[in-house]
Amino acid sequence: MALFSLLEMCKAYEHRVIFKNASFSLKEGERVAIVGKNGSGKTTLLKIILGSCELDGGERIIQNNLSISYLPQIPSFPSGISVQEAIEQSLYELKAKHQRLQEINLLLQDEHNSKELLAEFEKVSAYIQWHNAWDLESKVQEVIERFELQHLKDRLVDSLSGGEQKRVALCGILFKQCDVLMLDEPTNHLDVEMVEFLEQKLAELKTSLIFISHDRYFIDHLATRVIEIDHGGILSFDGGYRSYLGKKEELLKALSKEHDILLKLLKNEEEWLRRGVK
Repeated sequence: MALFSLLEMCKAYEHRVIFKNASFSLKEGERVAIVGKNGSGKTTLLKIILGSCELDGGERIIQNNLSISYLPQIPSFPSGISVQEAIEQSLYELKAKHQRLQEINLLLQDEHNSKELLAEFEKVSAYIQWHNAWDLESKVQEVIERFELQHLKDRLVDSLSGGEQKRVALCGILFKQCDVLMLDEPTNHLDVEMVEFLEQKLAELKTSLIFISHDRYFIDHLATRVIEIDHGGILSFDGGYRSYLGKKEELLKALSKEHDILLKLLKNEEEWLRRGVK
């Protein structure tokens, strides 16, 4: 079942057509990479999915209560907060679950047979297990260290460089609780080791992922499907980047063959016309 679907969507900016009767849907657990030429509409597609960009035509169908988190190319933060505070904001819900679990444990000491408390205990435990967040503090510390933010924890975010801000945003987004995570060029400003770490962490998330990237190795290692935006349409290819290249080559060969057949047909028609109708 699709988490959301975009059906026969149309979008244009003045006279420039971005999408023309294009369709796209996302299933649970998919990791989809978006590729295409600059200006083809990759970021526009993310904004349409998010609902911040309206369609000129077509339908956007989305599951009720579907939560979507989005990290743009240039992240923004509330003014005047530190790096530590920015990261803490993304941990609010997980920390609240840990706190509630402690409260239930204390209550169960007095109410051993409370079915409601036991049911809530199982539900909260399952939530923490689903997000792989039992040892939350050590996981946060690992991310901070691997993105080299340890020495910046007390600095104001708006005093950092663009690359440092991107790393702070990535650190926070990895702990966001959502059904769909969307990332626009997440590997920009990262060195090779940071990219490998990010790839590992994203692969561990139990959430559907949509991302834009020009990093072929990152796409190949992470994506379960590649979609290409081209001339207002969306082409879909299962697998990573190498699979995409192979299938795209086959598609181009098929189109070239059809083109050759069409040219031959036109040539025959022209010869027939030159001979004159009898």
